[in-house]
Amino acid sequence: MTPPAKTLYQVLGVTPSATAEQIRSAYRRAARETHPDHGGSSESFHQVSEAYQVLSNADQRAAYDRRLGRASSAGSPAGSSPLRPEPARGAPGPGRPAANPDFGKPPVFEPDFSPQHPPVVPLSVLGRQVNGQPERPGLFKRIGSSAGARFDAENLTIGLLSNSLLPDYPAGRLVNSLRVPDTGPRGGALEIGHVLLGGYRMAVIDSLMSSPGAYYWDGVALRHRGHPVGSLRLADAVRTLQDRFPHINVCGWLVLHSPNGNPFEPIIDSPPDLPEAAPIDVVNPGTLARDLRRFFSTGPRPNTVLLPALGALIDASAQ
Repeated sequence: MTPPAKTLYQVLGVTPSATAEQIRSAYRRAARETHPDHGGSSESFHQVSEAYQVLSNADQRAAYDRRLGRASSAGSPAGSSPLRPEPARGAPGPGRPAANPDFGKPPVFEPDFSPQHPPVVPLSVLGRQVNGQPERPGLFKRIGSSAGARFDAENLTIGLLSNSLLPDYPAGRLVNSLRVPDTGPRGGALEIGHVLLGGYRMAVIDSLMSSPGAYYWDGVALRHRGHPVGSLRLADAVRTLQDRFPHINVCGWLVLHSPNGNPFEPIIDSPPDLPEAAPIDVVNPGTLARDLRRFFSTGPRPNTVLLPALGALIDASAQ
């Protein structure tokens, strides 16, 4: 006899009397545990996402509770249940391997929209792969500071991604020049050069112009000729965005551009035991393009554009 399907509350591990905050906390925990990138399965991850989509909306939750009450009174046939929403389009069924859509397929927008239910992102923005641009420093700010070099480096990164990755990745959405509040103990505002969103993955990228000579990255500190290189608080940005988007796998890259334009300079040395899955890496442009292609093409449902996440990133953009 097949056991009945779980209720949406059971999927998130809460009781029907849970508060909105308890549901949100349970979702964050369950999303991390079931995400395919963290050892979970696509089926479980989608069940968690579907449960939260219903229970986080007051009207949908009330309607679901009414159905739940009726089903509890009348009972339901074994192996079926009216308590769960229909599986999301394209979601893998039980016993089947998770389907990973082709990296180069046209984008699928979630949630779906119609004239009666417009998207959270303006229609004029939906087809745009690049949003925002680096803030050009004023003349006096540019002279004698790193602001000008960072502006040049950020434009190089935008050009790199626009030419080497986005044409092959229609669902990729690049948002530039973001400013978000740091949720950690340091506080203040985090200035983030670029965020690339695709499927259920997000790359946080900062850019610098390099100096001649090799760099050394040990996973915590970056050094050039034995001297520490200033931090752009990239680790804080990755942590903050991961907290904000728990259902998305967030990783960070610092890309160092060589003044001579060679995409495989500078050389960045690292210890042999540096974890390959570390949340932050320091790379040259050639390595960045390769890493990002692998990162997004191997993720779950890479041709999905998550509109709520994209809208939040665009809202945080300075442009």
